[in-house]
Amino acid sequence: MRKFLQLTAIAASLAATPALASDWKVDPAKSTLGFAVDQGGQPVEATFKTWTAAIRFDPANPADAKIEATIETGGIATANPQFVEMIPGADWLAAASFPTATFTSGAVTSKGGNAYQMDGTLTLRGQSQPVTLDFTLDITGDSARAVGTATAKRSAFGVGASFPPATVGDDVTIKLDLTASR
Repeated sequence: MRKFLQLTAIAASLAATPALASDWKVDPAKSTLGFAVDQGGQPVEATFKTWTAAIRFDPANPADAKIEATIETGGIATANPQFVEMIPGADWLAAASFPTATFTSGAVTSKGGNAYQMDGTLTLRGQSQPVTLDFTLDITGDSARAVGTATAKRSAFGVGASFPPATVGDDVTIKLDLTASR
């Protein structure tokens, strides 16, 4: 019985322990996640309205980083109203069939200073492809800001298959600007 009480006390103490200092909570009001693609020689930029990210990152030990993001593909914001309906459609993000896209981190390496590179997997329209994210991270106290970009080929995910690269570029730049706290 005594051992049971000791284990119960240890379990209760662990449950009451706050999140590790490397666990970060994204502030959606101060953060954006979006993309840009060339269309007819002009960039088309859009942001996703709804997405979440679970982030465990310690700059002193980037190899132990774990980042998972889930993006709702049905809601985007862009300056061109035509694209608001078109991009979530069947030929593009296919939000009705694939309501979410995900990103899961793999290896993270320091590039010196506040620069990092993260290899990960992006899953979109049921297709998973490797993606490399280059980002900077600035931490002040318990607040952090990460700004980064990655490039993905839309053709690798079957996005906009009826539009040749001469009309809409194949390279899509994924852009993030995250503010988080721990």
